[in-house]
Amino acid sequence: MSLVVDTMAEIGVTRVSRWIFNCYVIHAGEGGPVIVDAGLPSLADDLAPVLADLAIDPAAAVAIVATHGHSDHVGGALALSSRLGLPVYLPAVTLTYLEGAAPRTPGLAKVAPIWPTFLDQPFDPRGAAGAVRGTKIAGYGAKAAMVWTGQPPAGALRAGETLPGAPEWRIVAAPGHTDDSVAFWHESSRTLLSGDAILSARGRGWLTPETVDAGSANQTAARLRDLPVAHLLPGHGRPVHGDEVMASALGPTEGPRGLAAFGYALARYVAGRGPS
Repeated sequence: MSLVVDTMAEIGVTRVSRWIFNCYVIHAGEGGPVIVDAGLPSLADDLAPVLADLAIDPAAAVAIVATHGHSDHVGGALALSSRLGLPVYLPAVTLTYLEGAAPRTPGLAKVAPIWPTFLDQPFDPRGAAGAVRGTKIAGYGAKAAMVWTGQPPAGALRAGETLPGAPEWRIVAAPGHTDDSVAFWHESSRTLLSGDAILSARGRGWLTPETVDAGSANQTAARLRDLPVAHLLPGHGRPVHGDEVMASALGPTEGPRGLAAFGYALARYVAGRGPS
């Protein structure tokens, strides 16, 4: 599978994706283009023709931001920052990991149930290889500590504030998948960039079962379900559009039929509980 470029002109956002790894370019509204979740090291090369097709001068881009510090969301941020001369902004909690705080990340038993999302789009070997390579460049997940091999981030993203360079987008707290997770909400277009707080599979949103804190995840689910979302742009999975996006979204234990059964069974084996 080659690079997927999904331009959603009606909301001014373009998805740039390899397999399950989504990056988004916000290119409409006040401010300059903002790049969200630059997860793959190849993104600096992948974005060049995309920006050209969108008639965007790379010099006009304003910032790179991330929904959380997992390496598959920031592994390409440093190369892209260097290529375009852009500042990188990370969630405030993520910055504490650069100061030595230890991040929590979901274990394999929590990852296993989301296999339906992994299988929802054709496999891209370059995307998978890039995700592995990115763990050595920036972010956390494969290791217990945060990795960051370039210039320090320019600043913090805090809930209630707006995105640097995109003042129409509000930062929303979204912990649960990780402690540092945030989401980005655009009220006038009813667009939610959910990071990994909400995935998608088989055309439906899916409040992630891949969590480090069930209590925080439940609070995040309630917070995001209250938003009148018409355009869900997940960290992994295809975008979901329509007036019933959140009403039809699956809960964390409601994985898509068939494929989810495999994932939950695998999770039980990983956790040592055997078949249910």
